Order: sequence, then C-alpha cells, then structure tokens
Amino acid sequence: MTATFHRYLSAGILLIWGGVLTGFYFSGKIGSYLHPSFHLWTVLSGLTLLLMAVGMVMLPGTVNNAPQESVPQTPGPRSRLGKIFAALILIAPLLMATIVSPHQFGAALVANRGLATGIGDLPGYTPYVEPALPGEEGEPSTAQEASDFLPRTEEGLIKAQSVDLLYAAEEPTMRADFEDQDVELIGQYMPARANNAAGDRFDLVRMYVMCCAADARPVGVTIQTAQPQNLAEMSWVQVKGRATFPLVAGRRVPVIIASSVTPTEAPPESFVY
Repeated sequence: MTATFHRYLSAGILLIWGGVLTGFYFSGKIGSYLHPSFHLWTVLSGLTLLLMAVGMVMLPGTVNNAPQESVPQTPGPRSRLGKIFAALILIAPLLMATIVSPHQFGAALVANRGLATGIGDLPGYTPYVEPALPGEEGEPSTAQEASDFLPRTEEGLIKAQSVDLLYAAEEPTMRADFEDQDVELIGQYMPARANNAAGDRFDLVRMYVMCCAADARPVGVTIQTAQPQNLAEMSWVQVKGRATFPLVAGRRVPVIIASSVTPTEAPPESFVY
C-alpha cells in the first residue's frame, strides 16, 4: 500500500508540472515569460515529466519482490497527510502563479524598475568605439548599405524595434540607417512624464529581457504626435512615423514624429531581446 501511495502521489506531481510546462508552450503563453532560446527546452522538459508520470503509473512495481523485512509498513493517517502537504508545497505555488499572474506586465513594473531610454541603461551593452580610418592603400569597401537588409513593410516602412532605435542613438553608423527614415513599430502606451511640456508626447514601451520575465527591463522610445491620445496605460499601439535623433542634455535620443497611432493586438512575443 505504501509503494502504491508514493507512486501515485509522485506521478501526480510530475503530471501537473509537465502539464503546465507543455500547456504554456502549446498555448503560446510562453512568449510572455521566456526568451525564445529556452522555448524548445521547456516543452521537452514538460514532455519528459509527462512520460515519467505515465511510466510511474503504468510500469509494474518491484515492492512485491523485495525482502519482507525491507517492505515499509502502511503509513498512518498523519504520515499520509504530511506527504500530501509536502506535495501541495511543490505544486500549489505553480498552479497559483499560472492562474493568478497576468499575461503581460503593467504600468506598476515600469514605475518600479524605471524606463530605460538609453542603450547604456541595459545590461550587456558595450560602448561604441569609432572604427579606425582606412590607410591610403586601403581597398574600397564593397559592402552593401546596412539599410538594404532592414526588414520593411509593404508600404516600404522600416520595421523597427525600440532596442534598435536606442542602439542607433548611440552608434553613428547605425543611426544613419534610421535617421529621417519612415519606420513602423509596436509597443505599449505610457504617458510621457518627462520632457513633455507641450503635452504632445508619450512613451512607447517594450520589455527587454536577456533570459526571462524575472529580468525584464522596460525600454522606452519617445513618440511625438499632434493628436491627443486617449489610450489606456500599457495598451498596445502601432506607430508609423519618421525617426529622428535630437540632442537632449548632450546625448542623442530617439524621437518618432508620428504620422499615425492606432490600437493593435499584442504581438505573439511581447519581449524584445
């Protein structure tokens, strides 16, 4: 009886963990929690846990073949309750987080972690170093313009990300690809609380991650628009406009002069990397 109780209890724990991991993957919710490089490993882990759970239930046990003195006695009610309580400790937080936690970050996270408006605010950034000038005997460059490789919409607008524009503000060679170009980008709306005396600006926010939701950092790009925006905080919008990089307090910052701001659906992956 003891072996059967332990087997089904352990199988149940594995079943719940495996079901949550695979469920997050196949429902697409995993894109709101993990970097894409971890997605495959997550679903493989979930499937492995499910197979282990099935194996523990279906495969014959060995307790009947063990020596009599090594067979444990049937636990009392208190012992069973203790093991059930231990199992709940393993699965209850996971289930609560799955049911209660939102599928996207809110304005509170932006306020608590601060809005990164420069690429130097993000981890892993190496400052730009101006390349050495070629010698007199240097061969002429035959490389294509980087702008030729930038993805574009059917209208010819550059599909930009917030992080791209922050890098461009810091690096002159990359800035040349975006400056005064028409771009399209998607993000979450936040009213601008700085450098907005005229009231014609808002911040377009995306969450930058290196690993998972735990290290998410809000990244913001300033949007300037002539039309007032009556939008809910952290609602998703699509912005089309011209990319500029004015000097503010001695450094370049990206500012999009918007031609249109329209509500849109959240992208499959809410993070940028």
